[in-house]
Amino acid sequence: MFNMKVGNSTIHPTKIICLGRNYLDHIQETKAPIPTEPVFFAKTLNTLVTNNDPIIYPKLLYENPNYNRVDHEVELAFIIFQPCKNISAVKAYDYIRGYTIFLDITARKMQISDRNIKLPWYRSKNFDSFSAIGPEIVSCHEIENPHNLKIQLKVNGELRQFSNTKHMLFKIPEILEYLSKFITLKAGDIVATGTPSGVSPIKPGDIIEASIEKIGTIKHEVILESD
Repeated sequence: MFNMKVGNSTIHPTKIICLGRNYLDHIQETKAPIPTEPVFFAKTLNTLVTNNDPIIYPKLLYENPNYNRVDHEVELAFIIFQPCKNISAVKAYDYIRGYTIFLDITARKMQISDRNIKLPWYRSKNFDSFSAIGPEIVSCHEIENPHNLKIQLKVNGELRQFSNTKHMLFKIPEILEYLSKFITLKAGDIVATGTPSGVSPIKPGDIIEASIEKIGTIKHEVILESD
């Protein structure tokens, strides 16, 4: 069983499910079509790190000009409380343990390249350390409305992303109802709800600070993969 300490909590995720294209401004900056239903993809458990762990910039990307852009994406995530399958939106919060910050790291040039030649873009999302969560899991009792939280990200003190979760295209109950039609979500599973606009490149030596109102801030140094 995979165990992970997040602040004062321990979770046992079996999977990470992420939403793409869930903020209109991010859809516009990537020139993607507006979805009519949630767009989701999976990340693997090897990608997970927690607050203050380094984000590892792979040498494979750093040394290849065709792939040497890696982007940050700050997101609100929720943690599953109990197994759910085919649930209705009105019961969604019965299955949510709480909320945390999720930092989705993407090998952007590799992702675009794979899309252009009609290949899956799995590999661009699943390098080691390409998913950071923390600093705590804040319960649903403490955050009654997850759809009105300020969300932001800084790189070396410079504000790169700033928005509010009220701008989500698909809200959390709708997301959970939709996902549970396809897969059984289990206790500890992580669902990330998408990123707003402002995604931009990071490089070794950068310091990333991702923050969400009522949850806190996670801080990560980007380091180049060692031999």
